[in-house]
Amino acid sequence: MVTAQPPGRFNVADPRAQAGAVAADDGGVPDLGPKERLFMGLKIASLSDSTSSAPQRLTLCMIVRDEEEHLPRCLDSVKGVVDEIVIVDTGSTDRTVAIAESHGAKIIHEEWTGDFAVHRNTSLDAATGDWIIVLDADEELVDGAALRPLLADPALEGYSLREINFIGQEAGLEAVVNAAFRVFRNRPAYRYEGALHEQIQAKVDPDGSQTTRFVGIEINHYGYLDYATDSRNKKARNMGIVLGEVKKKPNDAFTLFNAGVEFQRIDDHETALEYFKKAFINLHSMRQYFASLLVRNLVASLRALERHDEGLAVVKDGLAAYPDFPDLHYLQGQLYTARRDYRSAIASYRRAIDLGDHIGDRYLAQAGMGSFYSWFALGTLHDSIGDTAEAVRSYKLAITSAKGFYAPPLVRLAQLLVRDSPVDEVEAFLLGIIPATRRHDSLRVIAEVFATEGHPAPALVLLEKARALSADTHAIRVTMADCALRTGRPDEALVLLDQVPASSERSPFANSKRVLIGMVEGRPEVTRHGIAGLEGVADGSYATAYAMALAAQLEEPTGHVPAHQTPGVILGIVFELASTLLDIGAFDAFNPLIDLMYAIAGDPTDVHERLGLLFFTKGFTDPAADRLMQAVQAGVASPETFAAIGAICAEKDLDEDAENFLRAALEADDQNQSRYLGLASHLAGRGRYDEAGDVMREGLIIWPHSTVLRELRQSIGLFASVR
Repeated sequence: MVTAQPPGRFNVADPRAQAGAVAADDGGVPDLGPKERLFMGLKIASLSDSTSSAPQRLTLCMIVRDEEEHLPRCLDSVKGVVDEIVIVDTGSTDRTVAIAESHGAKIIHEEWTGDFAVHRNTSLDAATGDWIIVLDADEELVDGAALRPLLADPALEGYSLREINFIGQEAGLEAVVNAAFRVFRNRPAYRYEGALHEQIQAKVDPDGSQTTRFVGIEINHYGYLDYATDSRNKKARNMGIVLGEVKKKPNDAFTLFNAGVEFQRIDDHETALEYFKKAFINLHSMRQYFASLLVRNLVASLRALERHDEGLAVVKDGLAAYPDFPDLHYLQGQLYTARRDYRSAIASYRRAIDLGDHIGDRYLAQAGMGSFYSWFALGTLHDSIGDTAEAVRSYKLAITSAKGFYAPPLVRLAQLLVRDSPVDEVEAFLLGIIPATRRHDSLRVIAEVFATEGHPAPALVLLEKARALSADTHAIRVTMADCALRTGRPDEALVLLDQVPASSERSPFANSKRVLIGMVEGRPEVTRHGIAGLEGVADGSYATAYAMALAAQLEEPTGHVPAHQTPGVILGIVFELASTLLDIGAFDAFNPLIDLMYAIAGDPTDVHERLGLLFFTKGFTDPAADRLMQAVQAGVASPETFAAIGAICAEKDLDEDAENFLRAALEADDQNQSRYLGLASHLAGRGRYDEAGDVMREGLIIWPHSTVLRELRQSIGLFASVR
């Protein structure tokens, strides 16, 4: 359970009970009717006295600074929609002002105060339209013409639009969707409050009446893409502003929530959780428009901290308040998976899929939680427990339901199929299900899998097809370079990488590939070239990890992980490099990394199991057994370790040891079909058919509809009958 200050149960149904201040009119979770569900429970009486049928004028209000990259797209999106543009510029040094003036904007120059609300209100003061629409430069209005007829309704004071916040490396499928209150009547009483994530909705909608509503007109927001937050240093700026706001308003739930979000963005989940708890205690009602996201973020941070039981407790209460919130069902599935409660996890993911993707009218929801994310999670789960047929089906549905390029399930599906089927058949199957949107990227991803799984020739054929479909070939060149390296042509690989400019978004991948080539070929100058190009990527984590790997290879002092970086992240990068070196067979480059891994981790138990499982998956059973047994002796062995040791013992005809370890794996992970399959197969292989049948019967109690378990049980019965 999550605890707050003062201690007590984190009761989503009654947040203020933590602080002993439950208002009489809340009554716990409201039973929202259909109209109240229209937009986060808003239900306010009409404040409008307008009965005029005259055309309503619309003013776009903005604040900007150095937005020459984004501003043209934004202003082009409102052509023919707005009657006036008012822009407050807070000190641009690029072409921003000239671009705004070319679109006929009224420009107000104002020195930046560190308070977004101040500058928003300056723009409102200068607006002359009957209505206001507020946008940021990194946004664009989609189908704005549909907005104009809505302004004629005399009963309404404002509209929330559907905002799509793209996240990740590029605009596409990954997005967070929410209602954004951006259109409202131009009245002197309607002014913003809040230095960061400034708000005006409470001014327009003070009483909970029905004079505001949600409409499906969309705003695309590009400001949360990785390159945008990194290049503009938004994280550092926002952190400074929000902590200043906390000092001013230490008991304001929305301010505390925003502080938690900023710490969550930098992966400081402990601090984020403390702010989320304080925000929750200070909630006025579960109807507050950010309350559902607060619950979601609480769960996400608890999951990141591996506090799974507490996370499940919050999810349970959260679903009592928001039963149709697909994000919560998805996170519940993640938590159940971490606890190895696979049946409950499957039920949670399927419930999210049944609900479908939320349109953003009531919750701030991540796109795909009710579709491709949950299908991918189901595929990964079924894959891990040995249900290959269901894994293939789920991965396929993740790919096809995404309606665009979604790489993770395509990678997993290609890996799963190509290890057991002819590469040409796998290629034909995958080409039949990948979408037309960004097909060249799908071809490139399939080629990457083929190359890493030992099929570089068909990979190169796919890459040529991809290149024929795309003018942007930088990503394709990086994959072609990988194929060249794996087929013994490192110089050709370097030539391809040199064709990827430093300005390309694929430059970090090209430099990582240079590091790999330098390590494999024993050419430190090539490795250093790659490291230099990675200095500004991911806070320098890749540059640090690769520099330490190079030092280890050259038998030089490796140094220490810098204080501003996380050893676990550096260790993960080194493990990724080591895995690739094993794939290629570059053992001389791999071996020095073993001591480096232990040095970075500090505690050897953090490495034993991870390294042992890496050896096992790559087919090096003797070193795998050595490391995995060290994990067992240290008391940190997982069911995967027990199963791996059991398989190694069986291979060496150590039957009793194999059985003991396979039984230990089953006892620790008794919802995993693969554990039943492993033990039963071992027993049957030793002629112990009755015992193997018993194991299968136990598995079928857990998974009564499992085709895999049923078929193996029938095979065991057949062998037993002909003994």
